[in-house]
Amino acid sequence: MTTRSVGEGYMVRLPGERGQLVGRRRLAQYVGLGVYGILPPRESDELTRDPDDGQLQIVASMRLRHDFGTFTRRASGQAQDLIESLDGRQIDLLYGYFEGRQIARFFDFKIGRQFEMSGLDFYAFDGGWIRANTPAHVAVEAFGGQQVDGTALFGFPTFELDGTQGTPADQSHSPVVGAAFALSDIKFADARFAYRRTWSPAAINGDIPDVDGAAGVGTVVDQEFISASVALRMAKGKLAPFGAGRYNLGVSRLDDLSAGVWWALTDMHTLRAYYLRTIPSFDLDSIFNVFALEPFEDVRVVYQVRTGPRWTVYSRFQGRFFHASPTADSGFEPADRVAFGGGGGGGAELRLRRFGMRLDGYGLGGEGGTRAGGSVDTRTHVLYDRIAIDARSYALYYKDEVTDQREGYSVSLQAGTNIRLAHGVYLNMMAEELFTPYTRAAFRAFGMLNVDWAFRVGQR
Repeated sequence: MTTRSVGEGYMVRLPGERGQLVGRRRLAQYVGLGVYGILPPRESDELTRDPDDGQLQIVASMRLRHDFGTFTRRASGQAQDLIESLDGRQIDLLYGYFEGRQIARFFDFKIGRQFEMSGLDFYAFDGGWIRANTPAHVAVEAFGGQQVDGTALFGFPTFELDGTQGTPADQSHSPVVGAAFALSDIKFADARFAYRRTWSPAAINGDIPDVDGAAGVGTVVDQEFISASVALRMAKGKLAPFGAGRYNLGVSRLDDLSAGVWWALTDMHTLRAYYLRTIPSFDLDSIFNVFALEPFEDVRVVYQVRTGPRWTVYSRFQGRFFHASPTADSGFEPADRVAFGGGGGGGAELRLRRFGMRLDGYGLGGEGGTRAGGSVDTRTHVLYDRIAIDARSYALYYKDEVTDQREGYSVSLQAGTNIRLAHGVYLNMMAEELFTPYTRAAFRAFGMLNVDWAFRVGQR
């Protein structure tokens, strides 16, 4: 069982001429529960069961959060409903499922609330998932259940479908089903191909009012995706290319695409390159799907050199490409079909037995304006590594290319500590003071208490 208490305190400036400051005092309590090794060993001389013989376990994580500050008491009307839904008292079941692994040496399953990822597709649902490993090194998966409802008592609002908040579609019951094929037990490659569909049937949503006030919403498809991913380990682990993509069947377009490579050129030199192309994805019942959305592309390259056992230096490049098309009705032609914004940076890292330091600087220009800055991070261990002292400082200059008023700077000073109070008990604290030309006070404090404990039942 693990527990984590997280407290935050800081001020927020309200928009408007007065610029009133309101307080945020947020508290979040995380509780994790795990029951492992439910099945006993098959052999009398074994202390633990062989993983190939199959095993059962229960895993769960919950979160209770609330804001005790004045932030939630300074809103009214629709704003009040929005703020209270985001920051009011909420109990979230992040995940909780009963799991079986290697049952009969080939079968896996999960029952309950679970979070899954497939390439660039990620989702949460309440239901069941099964996986069968075949002798051909191909695993077959299938799953089905109910899309997680963020408005429920034990909901999880992070996975609410975008674009339908506050509409009848947001209240409907939405089943989700899917299937996948993946490589299994292959050391040099991972690959997966998956299909997922989420829809809202009229048969189970008769009590949900439609947009015109009539009872019952019609059957609609909310999401339908095909996703694929592949990762290779080549040249004895020194070369690792990877790629992933997600195709949106509802709007017939490639929403997300990524590719990259990690390459250890020598024992000292390492190259990392990454490419991303993405378009926002919404619930198919959302009006946002009628707008002409254009993708943006991001390219990043990092070259790293380990000059010795203590020092590592690196340089990086980042470029973003923004696409624009003529307006369909007016025929307005953009000045540039493709706009570029990017730059680069570099830094160095020092690692000693009880001290670490990182220096970093960067500059970005072009589309979106100008940004330049740098940072210094350090960590020092004292008292036999029971206490870690952190310090960080960064400076940033920014200038918007459209609005002249959006120009300024910020300088931050941070200090924190991580204290091991006992075995499995840690206290983390951090404070920050931010200096900008637009605020008189920007002090923040953060605290977190972690408690990790376990007990064993049964014979050893």
